[in-house]
Amino acid sequence: METSILKKVYIFSGLSEEELEDVQKITRTKTFNKGDIIFFDTEPYLGFYITVSGLVKIYKISKDGREHILHLINPYNTFAEVPLFENFGEIREDAFRYPANAMALEDQTKVVLIPARPFTELLAENSRISLKMLSGFAKRLRHLNRHIEEITLKDVTKRVANFVLSEYINKRKTKLDSTHSIRLNISKNDLASYLGTILETLSRTFKKLQEEGIILVEGRTILIKDFEKLKETAS
Repeated sequence: METSILKKVYIFSGLSEEELEDVQKITRTKTFNKGDIIFFDTEPYLGFYITVSGLVKIYKISKDGREHILHLINPYNTFAEVPLFENFGEIREDAFRYPANAMALEDQTKVVLIPARPFTELLAENSRISLKMLSGFAKRLRHLNRHIEEITLKDVTKRVANFVLSEYINKRKTKLDSTHSIRLNISKNDLASYLGTILETLSRTFKKLQEEGIILVEGRTILIKDFEKLKETAS
C-alpha cells in the first residue's frame, strides 16, 4: 500500500512522509467480495481497518434478530479504531472482542488492517504521531455527532435529502463526474436502517421528493433535478 493512500485518511492526514512510511510498514491489505464478513463481534480484536475501495457496513444484530446499521464506511475512512485506545489493556491481553460486525457491501472491497500490537508499539516510540492523530479523531467525532443529530433531531425527509446531498458532494470529490446523480451502493433496506427508519417510510419519502420535483429515483440511481431545493430540504 502506498503512503499516498494513508495521507487521505483523516487520522493520518497530519503525518509527515517519514511517519506515514513507518505506519505503512506494519499494514496488511485484504480484499473481500460482497457479503463477505470482515469480522464478527465474537472475534478477538486484531486491529483497525481502512477502506481503500468498495464499501463496508458496521452493524449489530439485536436480540430479536433485527439488524441495525451503525456506520457505512466509504473509501479512505477507518473503522474499529476506537477500541484500540479505549480498551488498550484488554487488547494487550487478547481479552477484547470487536464491539460490532463488519461486512463488505461490494465486490473487490479492499481494506487495510493496522495491527493493534505493532501500531501501539509505534505510538510508544513516536509520541508525535499520537498528537497529530488527535485532530483526525476530532474530525471523525464531529462527523459521527452530525449523524446522530440527523437521526434524533431531523425528520425522515430531511435525513433522506441530506443523505442524497452528502453522497453527491462526496462523489464529486472522488470522481470526475459531472452528472447530477448518485448511485446507491447499498440496498434501500440497508439505507432505511442507516437513516433510522423503515423501508416503507423510506419509499414514501422518495416518492414525496419525486412529486416535489427534487429528485427522480430509477432503481438504485437517484437523479437530482432541483439542487437548490434539495439543499433547502436537507437543512
